[in-house]
Amino acid sequence: MDIIVLLPLGRCSKIQELQMTTVIEENVHVFGVDGNSDELDEPIKDVFADVAFAKKHNLMSLNSINWSRVLVQMAHHFFAYFQCVPSMDICPLPTVEVVVPTGAAGNLAAGCIAREMGLPIRLVAVVNQNDIIHRTVQKGDFSLSGITRLTLASAMDIQVPYNMERIFWLLSGSHSGLLRALMEQFDRTKNLCLPRKLHVKLAQMLPGPRLGCQVPGRRPPSPAGPRDSQRHPSAGAHEDSVYSPSERR
Repeated sequence: MDIIVLLPLGRCSKIQELQMTTVIEENVHVFGVDGNSDELDEPIKDVFADVAFAKKHNLMSLNSINWSRVLVQMAHHFFAYFQCVPSMDICPLPTVEVVVPTGAAGNLAAGCIAREMGLPIRLVAVVNQNDIIHRTVQKGDFSLSGITRLTLASAMDIQVPYNMERIFWLLSGSHSGLLRALMEQFDRTKNLCLPRKLHVKLAQMLPGPRLGCQVPGRRPPSPAGPRDSQRHPSAGAHEDSVYSPSERR
């Protein structure tokens, strides 16, 4: 098996960059490329859309474009809940608040599915200055907002959280026709206003003012100049979850 890694140049911390570029195994191939995370997703999507090519080369992605990753993250939410609430003899079961730093929203989608399965959790999506999910929940505005801002939480510097499509599908009652129309409009115009019914359900799924939590940003490096990633104080933030018990509301 060969592993291909696309490294967005100048958009990772020095530690992250070294973790990827110092691998010596012959089956690992790391390519430094220009562009942000959203732009790197486009060729990957195109490759997987070529069904014959993907089948011929037995392609698989470790990113959350692969449903199996979301499935595993669902188990994380259940495991964490049972750690916080070790006894199931409590009635009603307490709600556990799950705070999810969110980029492509894979972990968030997993939490939404777990919640729909009956797990008593309250999800809080935390974003940085690339706040499309915040705007979507608060205003129903699933639209791009100019350039992708480079922040200390580099793994969250995403403007196209593609797992929101899965959340929309879940909350629409598995309405594939509606979802296709919505996502085709977004792909075409990069601008989408959610139908009111869908927006209301999304706001109920992801309540809470902390959706607007921001991480201080920094200016992106000049493409022609030296990268100052050594001054980057963060080792990079990844989608993860913080769990805390809270009272049912």
